[in-house]
Amino acid sequence: MKKILILGGSHRDIPLIKASQNLGFYVITLGNKDYYLGHRYSDKAYKINFNDLSEVRRIIIKEKVNFLLPGCGEESYLNTVTLSNELKIGNFDSLEVAKLIHNKWRFKEFCLKHNISTPKGFFYDKNAKLDILKFPIVVKPTNLSGGRGVEVVSSFKDLTKALEEAKSLSNEIFLEEFIDGKLIAYSIFIENQKVKYEFFAEDKVYLNKYLISTAYPTDVSAAVKNRLKSDLEKLASELKLVNGMFHLQVLIKDNIPYIIDVTRRIPGDLFPYLIQFNDNVDYSKAVVNAYTIGNITDEFQDIKRDSFVIRHCVMPNKNGVYQDLYFDPMLKDKIINRFDLVKEGYIIEDFLHTQVSIVFIKLEKHDNMVLNNINELIFPIIKESLDAK
Repeated sequence: MKKILILGGSHRDIPLIKASQNLGFYVITLGNKDYYLGHRYSDKAYKINFNDLSEVRRIIIKEKVNFLLPGCGEESYLNTVTLSNELKIGNFDSLEVAKLIHNKWRFKEFCLKHNISTPKGFFYDKNAKLDILKFPIVVKPTNLSGGRGVEVVSSFKDLTKALEEAKSLSNEIFLEEFIDGKLIAYSIFIENQKVKYEFFAEDKVYLNKYLISTAYPTDVSAAVKNRLKSDLEKLASELKLVNGMFHLQVLIKDNIPYIIDVTRRIPGDLFPYLIQFNDNVDYSKAVVNAYTIGNITDEFQDIKRDSFVIRHCVMPNKNGVYQDLYFDPMLKDKIINRFDLVKEGYIIEDFLHTQVSIVFIKLEKHDNMVLNNINELIFPIIKESLDAK
């Protein structure tokens, strides 16, 4: 049995773990976090830091690993590309291209140079001319994901504070034009530098405006779709991208799409299942095939959308002790998948960044009533406690 080593083991990596096993691989995961739930699903797990490349190399040799997969994280992806290029296994972009794509500022520079639609911006350093700024403006670290360090500011006072906070997380920061538009996720598969498959989802936030909580399929205009496809195929050609997935976050304003974030590793919070449930395609299998043998087979031949599935990350609205989940009776029989991230008695200390469960809700069609009230229809029952901050 051939072996796959995944540089990760969190719940976000479960789609890849299961897909690899379904393809007949023996799956080994890495990660030294106690809360990594993905380790329970792999065939073997090592509780080590996957940033320790010498230790990862030792395990590759010891286990006679055939292929490497990146987990759902930027460091994991870049480490995987580094090792795969070094060992000449698998199907990945060059390390130079991977570093460009996963550095937000370098990628923005590339897009601006090649007329690929993205908000304007400039790199921040001590010589930056801040007196010419037009507010609001977005402060972004170049190498973080999940909205960490990102802040929209409307004054010089707020800018100073946001820059200090961003500097505590990253030594590279850039400032970006603020686009007030509709936020969507755009997941594609590239084959021979052409878009073979695409999936559009609308992203919604709850109390934390920088953390996506709810996603569901959406439609975009032909103009937006054509511009994105053209831009991505230009990008794929210029960078000579290998076959595989590409996931983007895009803002749409006045029928123009603006690319604000990209990655070549799977999107988080079980987003692959959102694609699979809605389009009846084996997205995760395609990801594994692309990373290993470099070919996409029949995963996208029979797209069939006959329902409307929502992916909802359930978050609390206060700190306290987690008891259980409340489901409105109208949704109880519509939950097709539930993945709990914490157990009863878990103490929530930072509710703005805590997810307690990920649920998938299957409806017959788009339902604004459900979407607009989802945090009242499904929510955690929290007991206030003196022990919870």
